[in-house]
Amino acid sequence: MSKKVYVRIGSDPSNDRVIEGIDPFHMELFRDTEGNVFISDLNTTSGTRVNSRKLDDYVQLNENDKVYLAETIYFDWKKILFEIDTPIVKKNTESQKAQKVKKDISQIKTKSAKRDYMEIAIIYTAILLMIWVISLWF
Repeated sequence: MSKKVYVRIGSDPSNDRVIEGIDPFHMELFRDTEGNVFISDLNTTSGTRVNSRKLDDYVQLNENDKVYLAETIYFDWKKILFEIDTPIVKKNTESQKAQKVKKDISQIKTKSAKRDYMEIAIIYTAILLMIWVISLWF
């Protein structure tokens, strides 16, 4: 059982997917809960083709169908459906890993700096103690 999906494609920014060089509201891609995928042209001037057939209404897509917008723009409909099915979290894993590494490095630097300051404080205290002991003898 698939997730139901509806995607509107065109050059207008209000579309779900924006592609330059096609009509503002060019086509719709729909997948029902059984995994059947349908495509429909939205009465465009430049047209939508499935394989070599001009689309006038809607048609169910098959696995090997190739979709072209405005005659020459190949539209990878399977990739669009895959992107919709892939959670955003997976897209950000590299970014999240980089942030974690930066945080870990920052913590290591902080611990190292604290240790350095502690060592300096101990040495300074030892020197002051030695000066005080020496001043008591004289």
